[in-house]
Amino acid sequence: MTMEYVASGIGKKDFLLLRKCYPRFVFSRFLREKRADHLFVEYEFWTGKGRQSGLFFHPSLKVYAKAVEKAPVEFLDPFLFHIGLIELVSYWKATCSPLILIEPAFLSPGQLAWWRKLYLKGMGEFFFRNGIEPDIPDLFQLECLSSKAFLPVEIPSLSGNLIPVGGGKDSFLTLQWMKGEKRDNLCFLLNPVKAQWDTVRFFDYPLEQVVVIERQIDGRLLELNNKGFLNGHTPFSALLAFMGVLIMALYKKENFVASHESSANYPTIPSRDINHQYSKSYEFEKDFQSYLSNFLCPSFSYFSLLRPLSEIQIARFVSAIPGSLSVFQSCNKNRLCGGWCGQCAKCLFSFLILRPFVEAKRLVAVFGSDLLERESLFALLLSLCGEGEEKPFECLGTEEECRAAASLIWHKAKTAGNPPPLLIEKLFRQFPHLLMSRSSIQALYDRINPQHGLSQKFMSLFRKNVIENALFDD
Repeated sequence: MTMEYVASGIGKKDFLLLRKCYPRFVFSRFLREKRADHLFVEYEFWTGKGRQSGLFFHPSLKVYAKAVEKAPVEFLDPFLFHIGLIELVSYWKATCSPLILIEPAFLSPGQLAWWRKLYLKGMGEFFFRNGIEPDIPDLFQLECLSSKAFLPVEIPSLSGNLIPVGGGKDSFLTLQWMKGEKRDNLCFLLNPVKAQWDTVRFFDYPLEQVVVIERQIDGRLLELNNKGFLNGHTPFSALLAFMGVLIMALYKKENFVASHESSANYPTIPSRDINHQYSKSYEFEKDFQSYLSNFLCPSFSYFSLLRPLSEIQIARFVSAIPGSLSVFQSCNKNRLCGGWCGQCAKCLFSFLILRPFVEAKRLVAVFGSDLLERESLFALLLSLCGEGEEKPFECLGTEEECRAAASLIWHKAKTAGNPPPLLIEKLFRQFPHLLMSRSSIQALYDRINPQHGLSQKFMSLFRKNVIENALFDD
């Protein structure tokens, strides 16, 4: 068997053969260099039986931040190293090597245990889709080959907030609610597309309050994917978290204000405890804050402003903001070119939870058509509401929220003496037990999740906005 392994359709035999051909995966080094207008960072990973015959990967980052000019590069090393630790899973997953070796720095047993949990739970969807049992004892072993340890970094005089802007409705609402803190806010964009730039422009953020990171995936990985090597979902929000911490260190920001809702806590496949959104969950949020406090920078605070809310509550709030519908966008298929594809689970889910609060013609102007009148999307609607074969692996709300949105659409149509949209009528005709009462829907609206990481200051800000915008009495 040559090192240039080509899979013929991944299965258990392919998984075992890949591990035999590529028994070790090595995070060998990272390099950083200040350039004219950015910080350039390159990581080196390789996999195989030995360095001379291994497959090499060299992904890179470009950090466009004015603060880089004054920062000693050595000061950034602990943060760059940790970005490498989460970046590596995107390349390790190609071969699932049984041994992962960390060469640039030492990790304590507590740190290794933390990373093992993140790799296992954050890669749950990847393991499931590739038929890999994540609880096998020898799935992977983590070892450090360096005695050099990065001690926790103390940064004095922290203030202000870092807000990652993804271009969707969630970060849009966070920026809306953080308008009073605007002077102290810094927006973070990773590989920005139109919706992200449109969002920061909507809130009139000057360029000096925007930091951009360009992430370049090594093309070799894409080649291996085309050849049949293992591929799948990785915990992207964890990567954002560690990149954000780098920016916080550069600009001395105190709070990382994420926009993850309570719906992200619920597993995509409950029976297997697999959550597509694991790195958006409250469990990860708590773990990440603990890691910051114990191992990286104790003064940093990481939390989600929207954690007490569900997706349907966020949809109600954001739809009430004039002009919002023409700005945010959540379709992954059309992410690069902009707009909504009108075919995917994200599009249908977004249309569904916005429709109770926005008249059809306004949504049609944004989405291009009335998605609830398209017969071809009925099976997808069933999966969103819990009657399909499998819930889509996407960042979506819960089945209860989808049923509540569909039920409210139905109730409003009946009250107005109008026929419900085609898919809503068909849904409740075939599955009448899914129809929720208005009181049950109202209870969902009023529910505030008590599990969150908001400080007293940010809880006061949250409650102020909820009270001022409490429009759930439809």
